[in-house]
Amino acid sequence: MDEPQRPIDGSLKGAWVRAGVARWNVVTRSYTVFRRNSQELTRILDRVRVDFAFSMQLSGDDTSETREFWDEVDQRLHNFLASAVSLVDHTRRLTKFYALDVPDIVAEYEGRNAIVIELNETSFLRDLRNYLLHFGVAPLLQTLNFNRGEDAETLDHLLKLNAARLLEHDKWSAQSKRYLGGFADCDGPVLRDDVVAYAMAMQDLFGWLFSQRVPIFNDPRANDRFRMKS
Repeated sequence: MDEPQRPIDGSLKGAWVRAGVARWNVVTRSYTVFRRNSQELTRILDRVRVDFAFSMQLSGDDTSETREFWDEVDQRLHNFLASAVSLVDHTRRLTKFYALDVPDIVAEYEGRNAIVIELNETSFLRDLRNYLLHFGVAPLLQTLNFNRGEDAETLDHLLKLNAARLLEHDKWSAQSKRYLGGFADCDGPVLRDDVVAYAMAMQDLFGWLFSQRVPIFNDPRANDRFRMKS
């Protein structure tokens, strides 16, 4: 026997729509902040890959000319990680609001989000925020490799996070601990690579989510579309 449909009060339609729009706007703005922060962090990390003279300056002992760079890396990294956590919380509030109205769409989002969560880069960067909040500053290190090609020499300059130093903190998730434990001494994750991998995964996830806005508002199967929820 089919369950009786919940009564729909048409007078609440406007309130339901407004409440949904408000949550969509929060997530949209939150994702914009995250995207801009990821771009700004990537841009400054890319500088060592394209500016040979600056790379050599960074590897020297004179920090008077490079202090601003390291300060900006710290700033951009904090901004990026903070916006990532905010985006997760804002989106959770959105999906909770629609969970009874369009459960299939919310379930699809949760499945796609689970794939992002399974990435080592996701686990590590989200845990890194807690490390920076409660334990210490980012333990940055540099590696430089000169590659001789047939036509020219190239410099591979990488900014990494020292895995051994990070593991001095005892609050990492099991996944992040395994990830960091896979690096040799005086080595660790390449910061730019992890940031880009995570940002691209989130771009795909939220590109799909934003495409569901119209279907959610027009889904004829939503029995509770005029019900207000906290």
